[in-house]
Amino acid sequence: MSDISAPPEPALRRGVTGPGFFALAFGTIVGSAWMVLMGEWVTPAGPGGAVLAFLGMTLLMVPVAAAYAELVARVPRAGAEFVFVEKAFGPWPGFVTGWFLTLYFVGICAFEGLALSWFLENLVSAMAGWPPLYSFLGKSITALDLGIGLTGAVVMTLLNAAGAKVAVGFQKLVTFAFLAASALLVLIGFAQGDPANWQPLFTPAHGGSFAGGMFVMLGVAGMWLSGFQTAASAVEERAPGTSFYTVAKAMMLAVVVAAIFYSLIIIASAALIPWRDLTSGALPVAAAFDQALAGGIATKGILLVAMASLLKTWNAMHLSATRVILAQARAGFLPAGLAHVDAKSGAPRRAALLVGGWTCLGVLAGRGAISPIIAMGTICTTAIAAVALFALMRLRTVDKSEGRPAFILPGGQALLMPVAIGATIVASAAVVAPFGMAAGMPLEIWLMLGWLALGIALVVGQRLWSQPPAQLQVG
Repeated sequence: MSDISAPPEPALRRGVTGPGFFALAFGTIVGSAWMVLMGEWVTPAGPGGAVLAFLGMTLLMVPVAAAYAELVARVPRAGAEFVFVEKAFGPWPGFVTGWFLTLYFVGICAFEGLALSWFLENLVSAMAGWPPLYSFLGKSITALDLGIGLTGAVVMTLLNAAGAKVAVGFQKLVTFAFLAASALLVLIGFAQGDPANWQPLFTPAHGGSFAGGMFVMLGVAGMWLSGFQTAASAVEERAPGTSFYTVAKAMMLAVVVAAIFYSLIIIASAALIPWRDLTSGALPVAAAFDQALAGGIATKGILLVAMASLLKTWNAMHLSATRVILAQARAGFLPAGLAHVDAKSGAPRRAALLVGGWTCLGVLAGRGAISPIIAMGTICTTAIAAVALFALMRLRTVDKSEGRPAFILPGGQALLMPVAIGATIVASAAVVAPFGMAAGMPLEIWLMLGWLALGIALVVGQRLWSQPPAQLQVG
């Protein structure tokens, strides 16, 4: 039974400044996918088409980031899309949004744990070849996989349980170190590369039309330019004097810098070897840079850069998942204990521990879970972004009595409507895609339906538990 006389929870500690918001946003957009997926990026429309797709999609994603900044200014509470949708459309639409947002964040945390062990195996060959402990979803899981993934989950949990000051401080350190290392990689690529390797610049690797390849790549670019939303999760913890305009600039700048990074690393990699060679092999970027730096130095260096990038994405996702769980507990959807904020650190430690526990369960599922995790993450993040934009339209009509927010998306409804339509198209493609690759109901759809059922059961169960017992009638 809930105690109505309990004192209010302490506030989240404020201390996140503009560089911290940028580090959260950029650190989530750019993870380690660029090293693994380069071949898939240049295949549909050549390296030139891939660059055009990332730069072109920036024209959509920057306004989306600005729209999120307006949402943050209108609803400056932890929880990001959950609190936006809850205020715009009501509690249950908010909960469904927040619950699937939780699935996205926790799923990516588990993905990072699984990817970390794979990178380490490639970095240190002696780590490969461990005997499997068991198999799940068609993939073997070794003690090394579990040891690295679970250790990473514990470290990230402790980091976030220490509070936003510690977690965001780590985020800034790794993000700006990553940018410096990336600049060095790009310089090496341009210095050692040959522009002739870019040709043919706009031709699909395996035939087909350039227009069709560009359509595919625009969807891919939209996915890999997403993630700036994690900055919105920390808005309640912004430092005194850090304005909503600063938060907006941080999110928009993160999208632009990420698009520039992707474009430059594509061009640099394709300059080092004939770009069609990037379409084969597990680590195409490392293979390309090995042409410039003999002896495998490039592979080890790039793996270290990718691992650092992975850690910053993992940290930002853990922080965001923690805030979304906190927000759902505050609203009464999850147990009230998850809304607890530690008085000393100003951190929602119980929520951080829950995220860590769920991450460990994902790691236990092994690498066979990577494909459904990515598919579920794509569906969740694209669909939730579209819903958030329609929530902004709604809030603009119902929030007029609350005055003008501190930041407003430039261009008004004339810009917001086509941006929302564009985001809806991208989301629809993400939802439909799994059905085109599976004979029956795709596994990720079953998993998402099961997650929804679990969420509803948790809400109903905890509300029944928190109700005071009915008084007996004595006649």
